[in-house]
Amino acid sequence: MATIIDVAKKAGVGIATVSRVINHSGYVKKETREKVEEVIKEIGFVSNEIAKSMTLQKNNIVAFLLPNSTHLFFGELLNSVEKELYNKGFMLMMCNSSERIEKEIVYIEMLKKSRVDGLIMLTNNNIEPYLMKEFPIVSFDRRFDNVPFVASDNYMGGVLAAQYLLKKGCKHFMFIGDDAQGEHTNVNTEVSNRRKGFIDELKRHGVSGIVNIEYPLGDYNYIPESVYDTVIEHQEVDAVFANNDNIAAEVVKRLEMHGRRVPEDVKVIGFDGGRGGYQLNKTITSISQDPDAIAIAIVEILVARLHGNNVDSRIIPVTLSIGDTA
Repeated sequence: MATIIDVAKKAGVGIATVSRVINHSGYVKKETREKVEEVIKEIGFVSNEIAKSMTLQKNNIVAFLLPNSTHLFFGELLNSVEKELYNKGFMLMMCNSSERIEKEIVYIEMLKKSRVDGLIMLTNNNIEPYLMKEFPIVSFDRRFDNVPFVASDNYMGGVLAAQYLLKKGCKHFMFIGDDAQGEHTNVNTEVSNRRKGFIDELKRHGVSGIVNIEYPLGDYNYIPESVYDTVIEHQEVDAVFANNDNIAAEVVKRLEMHGRRVPEDVKVIGFDGGRGGYQLNKTITSISQDPDAIAIAIVEILVARLHGNNVDSRIIPVTLSIGDTA
């Protein structure tokens, strides 16, 4: 069975180089990239082995590949999916990738060996070239060709955040998120629609000069300090919409450390539901995703694919959860 190590050896390059080629990240000489891609095709890395695994006997196990099981919403979703799968007669195998494509590829290989019946994927990496589309796969918050996905209504979440902040009389707005990747790479993520909905709605109301902070995609638990420095620098901003509750909580802490009151001086809205404590002594106003509704949709689609049926992707409604930060 071919591995990323086999690809590196045959191409005469390091594993990191193969990873950069797979992930389309970092500089790789054209000749080297073409050589690695040729080796991947030649030895049938990942795809051929997935095809073989489909002929094996089913064992009622579904794998859930996600970037970070400690992220609060991901943990909620994992719990809801496990319960829904159990009700359908399946067991769940959790695979934490730490957002590293090398680990995702290794897990896919491991899944083939374990003969899992289906795969739920939550990833920001360019893993599409290594997916066997006939394999029962469902994606969350991410679009792949010929693979059904489930996502929250991220665009409407942005709209709801803008409408609420406008209703509260805010005049100067800021968005913080890492989702620009959807426009600047071949990774097509639904999360980008949070920013789009927010900015579109503000523009519909004649708002301009929106401060848009975008940081490099990376660890969900790590945001560059420059992001929060920029928040403090913009003293005129009286409304912040953050891509998730973790960022929103840290923004609240930093603002209050610098003498700005939340929500009196600056109103802050997050995304995920505001259900975490975050040691703020206040709850976060947040766009709330419904992990149970998402889990039901994911499992229904997966079971349909296991029966060989074509199914449509689904968008799950969101709501605004009013807390103490806006």
